[in-house]
Amino acid sequence: MRKSMLIAAAAAVAFLAGCAREVIVPEVLQQPVNSKVYTKCNLWYQNPDKMSGVNIQKGKFIPFGTEIEVVGADSGKVVFKDMRGIQYTIKFDESLMMVPVETYLRQIFTLSDKVEQTKDMDPAVVSKLEKGIVTAGMNRRDVLLAYGTPAAFRTPTLENSTWIYWIDDNSTIRVVFRADKVKTILNLND
Repeated sequence: MRKSMLIAAAAAVAFLAGCAREVIVPEVLQQPVNSKVYTKCNLWYQNPDKMSGVNIQKGKFIPFGTEIEVVGADSGKVVFKDMRGIQYTIKFDESLMMVPVETYLRQIFTLSDKVEQTKDMDPAVVSKLEKGIVTAGMNRRDVLLAYGTPAAFRTPTLENSTWIYWIDDNSTIRVVFRADKVKTILNLND
């Protein structure tokens, strides 16, 4: 009897350890009732069911300011739909990303629509950002809209003068800032 209880307890612990921690997204975003949620940056993907948490810039992207509906989130994934009904799943690995999923959600989703996000911006810059393009002279806010927040394990703070982004599984680009403006973008293989 005692042996079977120990086995059952061990199985329960193993089961619970394997369960992802559910997150209540409206609480994380401080979302008022009946308000809308939008993408805070361009979210890149090749397969909508297997999006990378590091936002690898390959394939298509969901433009910043796109209205979405969050289906669910936990410590292992974020699932949402666009208004056409297409469902997307972002694989999230907290140990790799070095931020909790709650922080990540605030990095990719916002309560501000595209008009609010681009308020006071040059229309020529907005046009580039809508195409996922970053060029010299843009500011940090522009880069965040186009590429998103860089992964903390390669860019520990947004105060860094270089932000690192992935363009595929093995290659990165480095956005180099001087005086908070993009000086250059280096395309390097890791």
